[in-house]
Amino acid sequence: MLKWLGVAGWEIRAGKTVILVDPFLSRKTESRDREWKTDEAAVLEHVNAANYIFAGHSHADHIGDIPFIAKRFGSKVIGSRTTTNIVLAAGVDKERLTTIAGGEKLDFSDFSVEVVESRHGASERKGRTGTEAAREISGPLAAPILGRHFVDGGCYLYYFHFGNRRVLHQSTANFIEEKVAGLRPDVALLASGREGYDLKSVLRAMKPKVVLIHHYDEWRVPFSQGRPRSNVTRAQRFQRSIQAIDGGIKVIVPDFFMTYTLE
Repeated sequence: MLKWLGVAGWEIRAGKTVILVDPFLSRKTESRDREWKTDEAAVLEHVNAANYIFAGHSHADHIGDIPFIAKRFGSKVIGSRTTTNIVLAAGVDKERLTTIAGGEKLDFSDFSVEVVESRHGASERKGRTGTEAAREISGPLAAPILGRHFVDGGCYLYYFHFGNRRVLHQSTANFIEEKVAGLRPDVALLASGREGYDLKSVLRAMKPKVVLIHHYDEWRVPFSQGRPRSNVTRAQRFQRSIQAIDGGIKVIVPDFFMTYTLE
């Protein structure tokens, strides 16, 4: 079962195993020179377990809440060198961290996952190709964690295998097209819009059966304020673009905490 947590965050339940990907529920922006503080009450209102946490990249709206969740539930954390250095500095045990760099195939008790290198679309849109992606926390980091520590640090897709069911998670609106050739997700969790890749080419390379659109909401405001109409409209345009390319793909624009059961 898949449940959208807002932004690019998802809860995936496979048997008794609870997996979180990019869980961010604090719904606020970071301040560059101030210590980051998770809204613990907001997190615990929606998260009650986490065996594994996967991070697509290291911006605050993807990993800001990971240290708190990992310490609260004893989760194992998988992410880039930047992510694991930030999480380590925040007090998560080193033994529970797995650092990835793309290309890994990881086996766990109830599932496996392939790590696929990607890139961050917003950096390219702003004319900073390569600059943001090159920024990372490459070594030990002293606490406290400040807003400026949440740099890109490298972007990754996660291609999960749950028996014969396959789920692809995209943390930001871009792909390295040659890296996704041959992937055949039953469900693709895609960020709204496309930055620097050809949508038709990617869809034909992957052939997803279902697309769930995420990262289209206004992540700086509380869930209680809902999804701005303009954001929903943008996601619906992306939905129509996908269906115009392949009408056989089922495309869903979820509301907060909507659940989807793998068929």
